Amino acid sequence: MMKHLCAVVLAVLATSVAWSQTPTPPATPAAGAAAPKASGTGAEGKVAYIDTAQFRTGIDELRLRLDTLNAEFEPKKKEIQALEEEVNNLKNKIQTQGSTVSVQVRNQWVEEATEKEKTLKRRAEDYEALGQKRLGEVSQPVYEKVGRFLEQYCQARGIVLVLEGGAAQQAGVLIFASPNTNVTEDFIKEYNKANPAK
Repeated sequence: MMKHLCAVVLAVLATSVAWSQTPTPPATPAAGAAAPKASGTGAEGKVAYIDTAQFRTGIDELRLRLDTLNAEFEPKKKEIQALEEEVNNLKNKIQTQGSTVSVQVRNQWVEEATEKEKTLKRRAEDYEALGQKRLGEVSQPVYEKVGRFLEQYCQARGIVLVLEGGAAQQAGVLIFASPNTNVTEDFIKEYNKANPAK
C-alpha cells in the first residue's frame, strides 16, 4: 500500500528531469505531520515533504554525471557562442559602417549575416535536441534508482505520502508545512551513503 502512496512523488521525480528548470521550493519548506490514525483504513502513517530541486547538487551520483555531461558539451557550447558573436559583430558592422561602404559590400555583409544566423539557429536547435537526449540517457537511470530508494526510505520510516515541494507549491496544494517534515537533507544523506558516487 505504501508503494502506491509513495508513487505520487515518483511520478513527480520523473517529470523533474528537465535540462535546467526545477521548481523553487516554498519559503517554508516541509509538509504535513503525522496523519490521523484511522484504524483499518490504511490511512495510518506520516506525510513528508521533499525538495527534488536539491537532488541535482545534493545527490553525488547525479551531480557527477551532470558535471561530466556539461564537460562533454563545453566545446559545442563554445562553438555556438563563437558563431553568435560572429553574427552580432556582422550586424553591428552593418549598422555602424553600412552607410560608408558601397551597396554591394553592404548587401554582401547582410547576406553573410543572414546565412550565419540560419546556421546558428540550426546548430543551436541540434545542440538543444542532443543535449536533451544525452540528459535523459545520463540522468534517467539515477532518477529511477532515486525513485526506488525513496520507496524503501518511506517504508522504513512509516511515510505514506510524500509531497514534492515545488510542484505542490505551484499547484497551490502546499499551504503550510512544519519544518520537521522536510526529509530532503536526510533522504539525500541516506541515498549518498547507500549509493556512493563512482
